Parts: sequence; C-alpha cells; structure tokens
Amino acid sequence: MTSGVEEGTIYGEYQTLDESPSLLNNYFFSEGYTYGTQLQKCWPGQEHLYPLDNMDEIPEWVHQLVIQKMVEHHVIPAGFVNSTVIKDYQPGSRIVSHIDPTHIFECPIMSVSFFSDSVLCFSCKFQFKPIWVSEPVLSLPVHRSSMTVLSGYAADEITHCIRPQDIKEHRAVTILRKTGLDALRLETKSLSSSVLPPSYASDHLSGKNRDPAGDSIINSKID
Repeated sequence: MTSGVEEGTIYGEYQTLDESPSLLNNYFFSEGYTYGTQLQKCWPGQEHLYPLDNMDEIPEWVHQLVIQKMVEHHVIPAGFVNSTVIKDYQPGSRIVSHIDPTHIFECPIMSVSFFSDSVLCFSCKFQFKPIWVSEPVLSLPVHRSSMTVLSGYAADEITHCIRPQDIKEHRAVTILRKTGLDALRLETKSLSSSVLPPSYASDHLSGKNRDPAGDSIINSKID
C-alpha cells in the first residue's frame, strides 16, 4: 500500500479508508461505492461504484487466508470475489439497518469475523440522541473465526445491522462480494458526482443481477 493520510481518505488519491464517527473504520479494496453521508439524496438505488482503479488492491493475505479457504470448501468458485471491505469495530460501534445495494452486488455476500464474537440482527429500527434499537426479528450469533453467507431473502428483502450493545470488544469483519456487470459507476473521482439524475437509474436499479433463488443464511466455522 502507498502512504499518506488525508481526511476521509488514505493512500493519497485512493478512497480505501472511510473513517466513521461511530467508532468504525471501513477499508475498501478493489471496489468501493458511495453510500450514507456521501450521498446528497440517501435512498436505496443512489449508490454508485467508484471509478476503476480508485481503490488499493485486495491484500494478498486476504486472498490466501480468507478467499482461498472459501474456494477450497466450495462456498464460491475461484475468481468470484472482486470486492473486499474490512470493517474495524471498536466497542460500542454499530452499523445501522441496511440492505447491501442489490443493483451493485451479486449474491452470495460473505463475511468472516475476527477477534471477538458479536450478533447480526435483522429488521431493527434505529433512533438517535439517545441511541435506541428495536428488537430484531432474528438475532444470528457470529462467532470469532466464523463465516456467514447471505443470499436470497436474507440478503435482498430484509435489513441487517450490528447493534452497539453487541460490540463489547474490538472486532473486525472481512466482507467479500462480487459486483454485477451492470452496476452503476461514477465516471469521475469527484464525490459531487455521486448522485445522478433519477432518469439515469432506469432499469439499473431493479436488482436484476441478484439471484432470487436459494434464500438462505449460512453461518459456519472455518479453519
């Protein structure tokens, strides 16, 4: 990796690091996308991939120790993963309820947990100042060194989140995904272009690159 830190980014012009005020840092590799406060209009379907070559490459250790393990266990075919995010949680951090953009990513969506245990919750509502989170319809334990795979309904039709009360110790998660061939992408490196006119979206926002078959959540231990 190259060096040099700027506010909101790291490694010079790259958008690899996204620092969050909620005790969470996100490290994007190979492919990243606009989301959350980066969007002028924050609603599903407005997210876009960054221009090509705007991220650092997926680290070799991720290929060897995480992705290759999934290939060896026949979870995914070789070459499936082209986007990785490492989420670095401090105690009390969170991710609000969301669905990974269906117009950007294909299924399955995989994650591997490190350092400590936590819980992945589905269909929660968040309120802030003070923060409050409703009871989930499902709480899925995610243990240290376990792999979770989301597809179908679990990935596309119901939100998931990490509640602050479920991050009691330092935790990291490696998320592995594949971008769709028709995923929306920015043509410049300026975040001011992250919201395009609604007419631009058209059929690209239908999520047609996500396979509706095989609704499932898989949660298993990896070696």
